Amino acid sequence: MKNRDNLYGGPDVVEFVPLTATVKKGTTAAPGTAVATIQLVGHQQSVDTEIMYEVATTSTGTAGTHFSLSGTTGKVIIPANSSSATITITAIPANIATGTRTVVLNLIGNGTIAASANYKTYTLTITQ
Repeated sequence: MKNRDNLYGGPDVVEFVPLTATVKKGTTAAPGTAVATIQLVGHQQSVDTEIMYEVATTSTGTAGTHFSLSGTTGKVIIPANSSSATITITAIPANIATGTRTVVLNLIGNGTIAASANYKTYTLTITQ
């Protein structure tokens, strides 16, 4: 590579892409789903990288009642030599009788990779 000016020189961080989404609750047979992508900005790691996140208390939906999350709640793994991982959020339609529910996820990062200050929160709105 002759021109190295385009190499990233900042600290490694993780961020959500996109930051917001909306999904219809769907039916019991075909519930609504959304995918939140966690993107690594910086250097890919040579080993699997665990990234922590939390379901914010500002969520109006309750995990296990109004929605479920793929994988282990609170952590996601960015595979070795990769730049992203996903969390699938699935509505539980039978428990969303009226109105809307929000799911707010906040990235925490880990001991060496911080959450991006501007892109650390993902908000999903589940509608009728």
